[in-house]
Amino acid sequence: MREEIERGHFVKAAQVAESIGLPKEGEKDARTKALWEMAAVNRNACGTKMLAQEYGLSKNELKNLLEKYSEIRKREGDVKPLEPCYDISTGAYLAFEQWMDSFLKKYDKVSVA
Repeated sequence: MREEIERGHFVKAAQVAESIGLPKEGEKDARTKALWEMAAVNRNACGTKMLAQEYGLSKNELKNLLEKYSEIRKREGDVKPLEPCYDISTGAYLAFEQWMDSFLKKYDKVSVA
């Protein structure tokens, strides 16, 4: 799992953590990082919703998790994923907070198929 984290493959790391029966705290950390990567780094709405469902998170739990982790990243000085980037669905440059608001508004319509 450590190798996957070092490579920045947090989704894979979360899968490995679950498969090896890592203690809940380690598994939760890996899942949080996987969701962060999918949402903030990749801005992938389908992937974010799919992971949230796989991890058993409601829309509100996902929102709270991403907001908390966003604050942690800000405090640690990792602001690049929070900066505006182009969003193909809106045709605009959105900061992560704006992207997340847009994503959560259309959450129920996002297809994970």
